[in-house]
Amino acid sequence: MGEYPKEIDLFHKTIESLKGIENVSSGIDNLEGIKGSELGDLSFSHLPIATLLRTDGGLKDEVILQFEFTLDKSSDSLISLEFLSWFVRDQSRGGEMLQLRTFALPPKVLDQFQIGETLKFHIDYFIEDAPESLQPILDKISKLNKSLELFIKLYEIPTKKLK
Repeated sequence: MGEYPKEIDLFHKTIESLKGIENVSSGIDNLEGIKGSELGDLSFSHLPIATLLRTDGGLKDEVILQFEFTLDKSSDSLISLEFLSWFVRDQSRGGEMLQLRTFALPPKVLDQFQIGETLKFHIDYFIEDAPESLQPILDKISKLNKSLELFIKLYEIPTKKLK
């Protein structure tokens, strides 16, 4: 994960420390200029389409940080997912522009069934009035990570030993 800034890398590691959580990755997209009418395009399929349709596309100076992860299909993964669902909702209630949602590909492509193999989860973090520099955004991720680490300890959420 050395390709990410340290704040992002730490957030990845905290999410991946939860039992049953795998394949954490992330990216950032500039939403400004994306029109609602363009959201059917395959290149935008990873974005939260319904959310963006509510505003007919991205807002001025808006970016989205998207953190993606998968589950290992164990009962531990469901506990971790439930905890992350609560955490994201709680942060949203506190004013952070966060949401957790699912992402999947079509059940079948040509003769190939892929249902049961493509489910992923996205934590979407919307940043309005995005600054020119990434540092204020990285500072927000650092604060979010500290909160996540605190609640993992406070609620004794099962974690795994990372290599």
